[in-house]
Amino acid sequence: MWYWIVMFILIAGSIVMLGVSFSSIKKNRAIADAQESGGRRRRRRNEDEDDEYDMPQRRRRRPEPEEEEPPSRRKKKRQWKIILEDIDSWDKYSFTFYDVVGIGRGKDGSMYEKYLPIMGDGRISKMHCAIVHRGDKLYLKDEGSRNGTYLNGERIDRPVVIQRDDVIGIGETRLEIQRILRESE
Repeated sequence: MWYWIVMFILIAGSIVMLGVSFSSIKKNRAIADAQESGGRRRRRRNEDEDDEYDMPQRRRRRPEPEEEEPPSRRKKKRQWKIILEDIDSWDKYSFTFYDVVGIGRGKDGSMYEKYLPIMGDGRISKMHCAIVHRGDKLYLKDEGSRNGTYLNGERIDRPVVIQRDDVIGIGETRLEIQRILRESE
């Protein structure tokens, strides 16, 4: 009699342990699936759907991470510094930037990395022109202004390379390029 009681307890204990193991495996699989799908919930299966979802699915391999270049080989983006002076008022403007400085009459220059608002000249458009970095040079580019952008007295219709002592004419305002500096490597 004791023999049957001990066997019953051992079999019942084994069944309980199997149930715990299966629920633990199911829980771990759900966690892994959630992590793999980026935290998105899996679609629940309806009773009347095909049983194709019951088949074990292969885990997708994550793509191998690409080899990163060592920090010494990465091409570091270098900063530019430009100093402009209003010829008439002698106001100086200095900008340190990577890509673009906008010039205009508008108050919001959020579309540019840096922005120079010139409020006193009504002939300047809201977004008049920009100084743009391309390659190893800086260019002056008209941004579709109504009265045009001038470099050294000549109207520009495409981006033009700028250098020290050039004079940018916008509206009635003339800005002389005092200095152009580039961060060393």
